[in-house]
Amino acid sequence: MLRCKRDRGLLVLLVLIGVLNVLDFAATEHLVVYEGHSEWNPLMRRLVGTPYFAVYKLLAIPLGLVFIWLVRQRIVPKFMGAIVFTCGVYALVLVYTWVVFYYP
Repeated sequence: MLRCKRDRGLLVLLVLIGVLNVLDFAATEHLVVYEGHSEWNPLMRRLVGTPYFAVYKLLAIPLGLVFIWLVRQRIVPKFMGAIVFTCGVYALVLVYTWVVFYYP
């Protein structure tokens, strides 16, 4: 299954993106729905607080990550830099959220 170092690295990145996605879902639900803050992402603004938000964040995103894993041999080599970038930006956004909203 994990034939090469690139596969292991990709798996780590995809799992990390999945974990960050769940943390982002929880933080967004807490801050926007229960604390009254506004969602900055205009694409997600209309979904937050609806059942569609949970379906998107907890079903569609993980399915997309599984799809990336399944096609890793064909298209992932071209997009590995974008996957690393996405993971890094996602981590920075969550660190920012934690520092601004949750750190005492």
